[in-house]
Amino acid sequence: MKPEIDPHSGQETTGHEWNGIKELNHPIPRVFSLWLWASILCAAILWVLYPSFPGYHQVLGGVLGYSSRGAVNDAVIKGQEQRAEAYAKFAQEDYETLLNDPALKATYQDEIGVLFRDNCAACHGRNGQGQLEFPNLRDDHWLWSADPEEIQYTLQVGINADHEDTRMAEMPPFGRDEWLEQADIDHVIEYVLQISNQPHNAEMAHLGETIFEENCAGCHGDAGHGGYENGAPSLTDTAWIYGSSRADIADTLHNGRRGVMPAWSGRLSESEIRQITMYLMWWAD
Repeated sequence: MKPEIDPHSGQETTGHEWNGIKELNHPIPRVFSLWLWASILCAAILWVLYPSFPGYHQVLGGVLGYSSRGAVNDAVIKGQEQRAEAYAKFAQEDYETLLNDPALKATYQDEIGVLFRDNCAACHGRNGQGQLEFPNLRDDHWLWSADPEEIQYTLQVGINADHEDTRMAEMPPFGRDEWLEQADIDHVIEYVLQISNQPHNAEMAHLGETIFEENCAGCHGDAGHGGYENGAPSLTDTAWIYGSSRADIADTLHNGRRGVMPAWSGRLSESEIRQITMYLMWWAD
């Protein structure tokens, strides 16, 4: 069948018509045809060179053996090597040398701050000031001393964590396990309020002092000043992790406490643990 010629343009038509409007049979411009075939050729080359079609067990790897996962892993390893080189002094120098380097804090504090916030801020807060049930890291109240070596060790093994050498610290449930009568617990509460300079019943506090010495001083020390050896906090200051009200103290004595600090060995490198240790020491300056 001979193609119809449009009388106005002299072009062949496709035979399609919409409401009296006929479609002209214009050929695709040559440049677009060339672009299409070039794209097909390029795609075919890429299919051969790079991973493309799924195979029986895995994607066909391509003759170049490229892997995006491998490229990412290589980039991560390279970044770790560069960071290890940049922070080598944290792994090599002792803490006394690091603390006496005036340029170290200005150079590294902001970057190590990112490491702290990524791993520690969820519990201790972005600025390390703690929250209910998690201690403030910016004051001078430390359960296992403020020596950098002790801070590093706590970061490594954790507290009540799953590490075989973890530090252990637990407040027994004197009320729940019926270690003390409720009347004795009430007396101890008033004594703790007294030594922490809070409103209290003096007569009950006097009776509670003896009960405290017999049941609590072994961990918290005479007069409740705490001790670095067992992680028992001082009860005479204002650094209360679980609250210092009469109701809070009663809850602690009845139900006990067993907070957990994760062990970071195996999660962070030893250099990163030392960096966070230094970050905490810089806060104390």
